[in-house]
Amino acid sequence: MCSSGLASDPSPVKGPKSGTLKWAFPLIGRDVVWGWSEQAMSLSQSQTGPLRGKLQGHDVDFLITHPKEGQEAGLLPRVMSHLQDQGLILYHQHQHSRWESPTRLAQQSHMDAFERSFCIFRLPQPPGAAVGGSTRPCASWKAVRVDLVVTPISQFPFALLGWTGSKLFQRELRRFSRKEKGLWLNSHGLFDPEQKTFFHVTSEEDIFRHLGLEYLPPEQRNA
Repeated sequence: MCSSGLASDPSPVKGPKSGTLKWAFPLIGRDVVWGWSEQAMSLSQSQTGPLRGKLQGHDVDFLITHPKEGQEAGLLPRVMSHLQDQGLILYHQHQHSRWESPTRLAQQSHMDAFERSFCIFRLPQPPGAAVGGSTRPCASWKAVRVDLVVTPISQFPFALLGWTGSKLFQRELRRFSRKEKGLWLNSHGLFDPEQKTFFHVTSEEDIFRHLGLEYLPPEQRNA
């Protein structure tokens, strides 16, 4: 049954339909957000699974960044203000960045410290949407869980890798990095504790290369 009300648990996001976000998501100018690109749009499906080939998941994730390091600060409030003006936010909870020293963050293997907003979107349905496979029209919107995460451009490839999952794949990749290579890997960077240096990367492929591994596309990360 379709409903326009907010259920206790927002609707699951199904792979074939998750592309609806591309149609429904408001256009946000590059002066507000840079990184709202196909790569970031792909990431929107990563946590829920479609980017890895899964057909359904519980939420949608966006990474937001800026081409100039440090200029990402302040982007999220502007994005949230724009989305609220569009009437797309039913609920949101903001979490400030928990940034500490780079070395301390390098030692964290699981949780990241990025600024983020946990949201429930009032997502418009595309024209002609129907209930299930029937011809009965669906309500004009549904509630969808969406997380917006802000990352510095230097950390974006690591965040993209980390948020894409799967959890087991990430755990094993980080274990390999530490046990086999003596390096600390997480969603903020790749750190050499002996040299006390971070590796500079511009893509996920660079991270795999530094670890001496063949690049695996997201659909092959369902460990």
